[in-house]
Amino acid sequence: MGSIVYRATKARAIHDELASVGISSTVLAHRAIGNRLWFLAQTRSGEQPGRKWIGLTLIDSRRGEVVVKCMDETVGPHYYDCPLAFLAQADAPVGPYAGPWREQVRAFHANRSAKRAAIRAGVRVIYDGHTYVLQHSLGRRGWTVLRERDGLVLRMKARQLRDATLLPVQEAKEVQA
Repeated sequence: MGSIVYRATKARAIHDELASVGISSTVLAHRAIGNRLWFLAQTRSGEQPGRKWIGLTLIDSRRGEVVVKCMDETVGPHYYDCPLAFLAQADAPVGPYAGPWREQVRAFHANRSAKRAAIRAGVRVIYDGHTYVLQHSLGRRGWTVLRERDGLVLRMKARQLRDATLLPVQEAKEVQA
């Protein structure tokens, strides 16, 4: 499993990879998330025609060059943000890695949903060694937060909040007492 390096933009690399998959399969759906291109494809010919499978292409784009690495779910990739809709539409997993990988994808989405449900005004989080209180949602831009140490009001980006540790409600009450 090697990588391919060539001159292109990320958008061009996505187009090229989907076209490459399209040679032997029909791409039913695709989604780019960060540097990952997830796709659901259906094989047109070969050993298992009609089989629906999930593929992943890692695309690293820098200074006009892209590095591309292709794989499918049978290798059990260590990325779990595959759209759940793809799992629902794909055929039964094949091989020893695809089944456990799909379970990890489901667990990833369940954990992310639980964390999103717990995020609301007044919740305390720890990020980069500091404790913050969430004040006001800014939608996709993140949250207005209050840093407890000095009372400074800041904006915490959604990406930072994703990486922050939510303090349990019990712990938050104990600290206030």
